[in-house]
Amino acid sequence: MSNSKTTSTTQSNSADGLSQAPHKYNMLGVITGDISNSQTFSNDELNHILEALKLQLSKYASQYVGNFDMYRGDAFQLAVTQPQHCMQIAIGIRLALKALPLSADVRVSAAIGEAQFRQQEVKIGTGEAFVLSGRGLDTIKPQYIAFSCQNEQLENKTKLLTRFADAHISGLTQIQSQTVLAYLEAKDKSHENIATILNKNRSNISRILNASNYKLVAEYLSYMEEEIASWQQSCDAEK
Repeated sequence: MSNSKTTSTTQSNSADGLSQAPHKYNMLGVITGDISNSQTFSNDELNHILEALKLQLSKYASQYVGNFDMYRGDAFQLAVTQPQHCMQIAIGIRLALKALPLSADVRVSAAIGEAQFRQQEVKIGTGEAFVLSGRGLDTIKPQYIAFSCQNEQLENKTKLLTRFADAHISGLTQIQSQTVLAYLEAKDKSHENIATILNKNRSNISRILNASNYKLVAEYLSYMEEEIASWQQSCDAEK
């Protein structure tokens, strides 16, 4: 629980045609999380962290067609209609906070499954994805990232990989987190472009990325996206 007053924020993508009526049960990705050790930050520091978190959530809600709530001062929940990207979101959120100069971190539980939500009430959404994401956050410690799925086989085959990815992200420095995030989010992933984005020289960017084992992070995310998309397609074929 944070030392900041309670806030509630919802981001919607007006271009996607979402309405106030509850969605029918569809395959969704739900990401639930809270800021780690939020009580150790001053109000000003926490507000700075929350602004960075809100910016990242807004970006992902727009990019992957969804909505989010921020509540209880240090907690959030994001639901997206493109669940294959849920681990990109989870790791992106964590990298964004680790990239801050405040040594911030966040615990994030991502889940996919059938669910529904009202546009302005993501945190009271219903369905398997919401249940699994919330349950995953309750049991996440000592890890910082968790993945759950209503398909037990998919969850089990990716569990160990996710724990390795989580441990790797934990070991990244602030500068490494910032650089890896810029690489993952850039359309042009050349080191020259990343250097331009971060206003650094190319050789420095290459050194930071290589020390961060950035290719392993990117390969993990590609693997998760492919596995989730494949499972989703098989579910659609069975309907």
